[in-house]
Amino acid sequence: MTTNSAAEKGAPRHARFLHTHGVAKVMGLVLVGALAAVSSGAYAFVRHYQGNIDTADTSFLVAKDKKTKDPSDPDAGHDLNILILGSDSRGGANSSIVKDKNEGQRSDTTIVLHVSADRKRMEAVSIPRDSLVDIPACQVDSKGHSTGTAPHTMFNAAFSFGADKAKALGGDESAQIAGGAACTWQTVESTTGITLDGYVVLDFSGFEGMINALGGVPMCIPTDIDAPKANLELKAGYQTLKGKTALGYARAREGVGDGSDLSRIKRQQELMGAISNKVFAQNFLTDSPKLLKFLDAATKSLHTSKSDGGLNLGSITSIAGLGFSLRHMSTSDITFLTIPNGADPTNPNRVVWTQPAASEIWTKLAEDKPLTAAEEKAAKKKTPTSTSTAKSTSKSTAGSSASSGTTKKPSTSSTPKDRDKDGITAADVVSSKAACTA
Repeated sequence: MTTNSAAEKGAPRHARFLHTHGVAKVMGLVLVGALAAVSSGAYAFVRHYQGNIDTADTSFLVAKDKKTKDPSDPDAGHDLNILILGSDSRGGANSSIVKDKNEGQRSDTTIVLHVSADRKRMEAVSIPRDSLVDIPACQVDSKGHSTGTAPHTMFNAAFSFGADKAKALGGDESAQIAGGAACTWQTVESTTGITLDGYVVLDFSGFEGMINALGGVPMCIPTDIDAPKANLELKAGYQTLKGKTALGYARAREGVGDGSDLSRIKRQQELMGAISNKVFAQNFLTDSPKLLKFLDAATKSLHTSKSDGGLNLGSITSIAGLGFSLRHMSTSDITFLTIPNGADPTNPNRVVWTQPAASEIWTKLAEDKPLTAAEEKAAKKKTPTSTSTAKSTSKSTAGSSASSGTTKKPSTSSTPKDRDKDGITAADVVSSKAACTA
C-alpha cells in the first residue's frame, strides 16, 4: 500500500497555509434550516429550488377544497447520519470574500449530524480538525481512483487528499469538492465505526448569503473580539451578526478567548444554536418571502450526495419529507457536542480522542441512543411509557410518531450542564437582548 508523501511529514501539503475556517460548524444549520422550513408546512413553496426546473402555477385548475398532500419521509423508520462539511475554496464568488493566496480545497471542521429514527432528536457531533487519526486509502470517484493511506495524520487532511487527487485527475472544482467529501466520509467511517448516509458541503459565499437572508443572527458576545486574520472586530454585548461578520465569527481563533481551536468550536456551536433559534422562530417560518430568500441563498452553493436507493440530499422532495417528519421538534431537541478529546502526548498542538468516552459516543450514535445524560433524562420525561415501547417506536414507526405530539418548549432546569459531557442545545443559547444584559 502507498503512503501520501505529505502524510510522511505528518501534515497535508497545504498545512502551512491553513487558517481558521470554521464554516463547517454552522453548515449543519443549512440542513437544519431547510428541514425546519419544510416542516413548517412551507414545502409547497420550496419545490421551486429543485435544480432549475421551470414551473407554472396551476392552482387555478385545482379544486378549492383539495388538501395539499403531506410529503412522505423516504427514510421513515431509520436513523440518519449526515456528514456536514464547509469548503474553503477561493474559487468563484468566494474570491471576493476571503482575499488571500491559498489554493486548493480544505475543510477545517467537520460535523456528523445524527437524526434519530423516531425523529425526536438531532445531535451534531463536532470532530476537531487537529485530531490525529489514521486516514485510509480513499476512493474518490466511481472509476475507482484512490488516494494512498496516511497514518497518524490530522483529520482535516482527508479532505485535502481527496480534493488533490480529483484535481490531479483533471477534475473541476465540483469534482474536487466531491473527492474531498468522499475521502472525509471514508475516514469518518473507518475511525468511528458508524455508517454515514450522505453529505452536505457549503462554501463561504453560500454561508454569507444564508445569514443575510435570515436578516442576521442575534448573539450575545461575552467579551470584546479583535481578530484581524478573520477581519473581525466586535464589542461585548448584544449583537446582530450579518453575513460578513457572522462568517468572521465562525472563522476567528486568534484574538478570541484562549485562541485554541477547541474554544472556537464551542463558540461556533453557540452560533449554530443562535441560527437554529432564528430559523425556528415562528415569524420566520410563516413569512414566505423570507423563507424563499433563505432557501434560495442556501441552495445556490450546496454540494450534496445522492445515492440510488439511499438518502438523496439533492432532492427537495426528499428533504421536504424528512423535514415534515420533524415538524414537532423544538430547539431543545438539537444538541451540539464535541467528540471527547485531549492533547496528544507527543504534540500539544494536536489532539487525540479520549477513550473510552469517544468510543462510547460513536457506539451510542450507531445504536441510535441519546448521546448525553441530559438527553437521556429528557427522553424519560417525554416518554413515561415503557422503554421497550420507545425502542420499538424508534425503529418501526418513525416518521409518523411525531405527528401526534405537540411542539415542546425548552426546559428551564436550574441544574447547570457539564458542557464537555452534555454539550449544549439550541435552546441553551442566549439570543435575546434582555437575557444578554441580565
